[in-house]
Amino acid sequence: MRTRFQIFPSMIALAVLASCSTTPRPSFKTEAAPDINLASYRTYTWAFPKRDGGNPFVYERVQKAIDASLAQAGYALAADGEGDMELAFTLGARDRVDVTNWGPVAPYYPGYGRNYRYGWAYQYNQVDVRNVTEGSLALDVFDAKTDRPIWHGIASARIGSSDSPSDELIQSAAKGLVDRLVAGQMK
Repeated sequence: MRTRFQIFPSMIALAVLASCSTTPRPSFKTEAAPDINLASYRTYTWAFPKRDGGNPFVYERVQKAIDASLAQAGYALAADGEGDMELAFTLGARDRVDVTNWGPVAPYYPGYGRNYRYGWAYQYNQVDVRNVTEGSLALDVFDAKTDRPIWHGIASARIGSSDSPSDELIQSAAKGLVDRLVAGQMK
C-alpha cells in the first residue's frame, strides 16, 4: 500500500513534466491604425488566395489556422470582394547566431576555478555560440473598400531547422495574432 508520502513526489514530477512544453511560444508585436474603429469589421476575404513559392502545405495549414481562429472570434469568411476587410499573411525564417558570454570562470566561483592553486585561478571565459532559426508569421489587415492598412501583427518564435513548423506552433501563432486583433477592437 502506498502512503501519501510516496504518491506526492510522483504527482509533483508528473505535474512538472506536463507543464514543460517543447514547442516554443511565439512573441508578438502589433500595430493598429489610430483612427480606425476595428469593431465595425465582421467579415473578411483573403487578399492573396493563391501562393507562389514556399511550401504550399505550410501556407495551407497557416491559412486554415487563421480561419479557425477568426471564426472562433466571431468573424465570417465572405466571398471574394464582399468582405469588410482583406487579410494577407507572409511567412519568413531567418538564421542568426546567439552568443552568450558567461563571464570569467563561468560556473565556478571566482578564485576557485578549475586550476585553483593557493587561492588563485587564471581568468577564462566560457562562451556559448548557437545557430538559431527564427520563424515569423506576419498578418496584415486592410479595409476592403479603401485598401488602407488598418492592423498589422507579427508572431515570432524559434523554429527547428526543418522548413515545416509544428501544427502546435502554427495554432499558437494564429490564435495569438487573432486574439490581439480582437483586443484592438476593445480599445
